[in-house]
Order: sequence, then structure tokens, then C-alpha cells
Amino acid sequence: MFVTVTANPMVEHLFDVPDLSSSTRHRPDQAWTFATGKGLNVARALKDLGEDVVAVMAVGGRRGREIVERVEAEGIRSRIVPVREENRAGATIFHGGNHSTIYGPAPSITDGDVEALVATVRSMLPVRCLVLAGSVQHPVLYTRLANLGVPLALDFCHPCLDECMRQGNVLVAKPNLRELDLMYGIKDPIVGAHRLHEQRARWSVVTDGAGPAIFQSGDVVRRVAPLRVPPVHPIGCGDSLLAGLLHALPRGPEAAVAFAMACGAHNASRPEVARLDRSACEALARQVQIERLEG
Repeated sequence: MFVTVTANPMVEHLFDVPDLSSSTRHRPDQAWTFATGKGLNVARALKDLGEDVVAVMAVGGRRGREIVERVEAEGIRSRIVPVREENRAGATIFHGGNHSTIYGPAPSITDGDVEALVATVRSMLPVRCLVLAGSVQHPVLYTRLANLGVPLALDFCHPCLDECMRQGNVLVAKPNLRELDLMYGIKDPIVGAHRLHEQRARWSVVTDGAGPAIFQSGDVVRRVAPLRVPPVHPIGCGDSLLAGLLHALPRGPEAAVAFAMACGAHNASRPEVARLDRSACEALARQVQIERLEG
């Protein structure tokens, strides 16, 4: 079983707006609303890929209730940790691969909330992998969870990443290049992958939007250009890629990398967030070309 932790979920509204630069009133023909947050997005994608997954979420207020209702309606198994403050809301406008997103203020996470989240995850052990992804409003939540001794997938930008890497059993570390620049001043994705590998990540993955992604496992570095698909928006692409990699790791490195890239591309071609069609992802994976840089 996979478990994902989302300490900062939100209700996100998405609108396809042909002219993103205009300040006039827009009346789009379609709109989508999802409960999102990186960990929750990974859970959604893993569920679509047929995996047994539970999303642990910190929720509060009216929007928290809506998050729970939406997750239940999608059939995503969840464990809820109530928090006092209301969850955030967000909105994304997009068209043809371009987008602009607004994230509302996040609720505070108290020491008591941390204890409840850790206790909830501990009660579910053992797990195949614990996914810690997305923003967090408490300095020690992720380090406490990383101490539980289970395989970890880490995808967040926070000073505690180094501590999680030192003390955790890291299966995958996947910050993007912008996050590596913010945390360490690293601007080269290969250098970033090497750093994560040196910190004992069995798989280090560095994505760079529409640029090539870098995957390192052991001493082998693979560079993969994104597939060319009709772009809709990038929201959830990294989360879908991570879910695809975790799902496909038993197939071996080359197949896992190809399937991960296919899941990211499939997400980019749809307005939904981290909703995957497994057969479509399998077909896209056959088109992925992997460049092996060193062995």
C-alpha cells in the first residue's frame, strides 16, 4: 500500500481562458474543480493506475469539508486529520499550455496537528512507500514522518529536505530545478540529481517544466526529453510523473522512466489534474526516448 501525506490541500478551480493577458471579463464555456495538493494529486494518479493508496490529509473548515466530499466522490481512500483553520482555495486559468495560478493563504499547522498526522501514518504501517509532497506549514512535520523508517518519496521545497534525506529511507527524491535553485542555488539538473544521489536517494529525479528530465539511479544518469503532446496545462504533471515512476519501478529502470514520462505527458494533455488513463500512458511510454549519459 502507498500512503501520501497532504498537509496543505486545497479546493482548486480551473478555467480555460483563451486570452490570459486580457483584463476584461471572461466567461469560459468549461470549468473544472478538484481537491488538489501534491500528495493528493499523487494519490489520485496512483489510484487511476490501479494501486492501493490512501491519502492522509489535514483538513479544516468549510473548504475542508468540500475537500473530503470531493475525494470521497472520486473513490480515493483517505484518512482525515482535522485542523482548526480553514483550508485554502486556489484558481488556475490556462490555455494552450500557458497558465497562471493563484494560491490562497494556507492554514497553520500546530504541534498537536503534527502529532495527529504522525500518529495517523504510524497506525497504517508498514507501507510500500510514504509520499511526502507539497508545501508544509510546520518545520518538523516531514522530518518526524521521515523518521518512521519506511521507504520515502520526497517532492517538496523546504529547508527540512536535507534532514529528511539524512535520516530517511529515500526511495525517490524529486524536487524540480526551480526548487533546487531556491534551496541550493543549483541551476543544472544533472548537478541537482548528483547532489540528491549523494544524499542517499536511490532514485533522484529533477524535472524542468518543458525541458528534459534527469533520472539518476546508482551511477546511471538518464536524460529524457518530454513527449510532444498538445499542451493544455502543467498542473499535476510532476505529481503524475512521480506516481508513474512509483507504479512502474518493479518493471526495471528503463521501463519505469519511460512510463513516468508518459504519465506526465498524459496529464499535460488534459484539463483534469492527475487523472490518468493507464492504457493511454502505456501507449505513450512506447514513444519515450531515453538518453543514457553515463554508466
